[in-house]
Amino acid sequence: MNKLKTENIIVYRKENEFSAWPRNCGVYKYKGDEIVVNFFTRTCYYQTKEEVNHGYQPPDNSSRIMQIRSNDGGRTWNNPEKIMSSINLGQGKPDEIEFLPPKKFDFKNPDFMLVAIKNKLLFSSDRGKNIYGPCRLPLFGYDFNWARPDYLVRDDGSLILFSTVNYADGREGKPIAIISKNHSISWEILSYINYEKNDYMQIMPSGVILPSGKMLCAIRCQRYRHGFSFWSECYVSEDYGRTWNFLSRINDIGSPCHLLLLDDGRILATYGYRSYPFGVRCSFSEDEGKTWKNEFIIRDDGGSWDLGYPVSVQLDNGDIFSVYYFNDSTDKIQQDGGVRYIAGSIFRI
Repeated sequence: MNKLKTENIIVYRKENEFSAWPRNCGVYKYKGDEIVVNFFTRTCYYQTKEEVNHGYQPPDNSSRIMQIRSNDGGRTWNNPEKIMSSINLGQGKPDEIEFLPPKKFDFKNPDFMLVAIKNKLLFSSDRGKNIYGPCRLPLFGYDFNWARPDYLVRDDGSLILFSTVNYADGREGKPIAIISKNHSISWEILSYINYEKNDYMQIMPSGVILPSGKMLCAIRCQRYRHGFSFWSECYVSEDYGRTWNFLSRINDIGSPCHLLLLDDGRILATYGYRSYPFGVRCSFSEDEGKTWKNEFIIRDDGGSWDLGYPVSVQLDNGDIFSVYYFNDSTDKIQQDGGVRYIAGSIFRI
């Protein structure tokens, strides 16, 4: 097992907050090593187990999506700003909010940003400085449509947004690709990445377009009856996202997985590791996702399983910056792990 030499950074931490899930809220890298991280946070005093439950709603209704920005490749961060209230992150009753009408956006604009949280879409044409939304993402007849801000822009200008809908019995677990061919005015289901599994769910797809034109998609696989049996699988499309086939298994343990195409053509897979020793790991492929090289440890000093959801970007000098949520084993505050906060690591493979 190879442990990487990393520079670990605190992106956002408050001792009275539960901050998490940048993978669910969006991470973006722009020219000049400007990085924007969106994340979830809420009040938490770490006094009871209930407070650290992922579905907990604090009495002060403090749940919100925040945005924080770095102009130096992740080493220092500006003061965060709230971009959206987030009352209900679960699968239940939809939030009672007013949606704005659709508006055209240039998906190929280098300063474009799309934030997808459940069936809410937020847009920006200036690196998140000005936000339009939320706009409504259709449910397509399903009970829920849980999109994350993971998307690909095809050469024809269409945007493919990855999401998860429910199985016929209501359980979460069917990954889909959604497409807009008219600059976000309307959205349609393009394809099903895989079909229903009896014993485990497949959620949180993460995609990448290769120089060959192939699309890869990593999927979080997790058994229903034992929450810590989870791994990542890779699927491939050779027809612009219209059909998908199983290609490889990325790891033994670890998810959700984020894929990044590196400048040298390799594909980096970054994922949380929720078995002891808790932390964040990665591996890479040199053959378009068919096989994955030895696993690398980014860090293994987590205080509990409640961490991960990484997203990686490549800096202008070739280094990798991975951002995730974390809790420390040495934290003086402990409630099934230490204070949950947003952290990052800079490294080179």
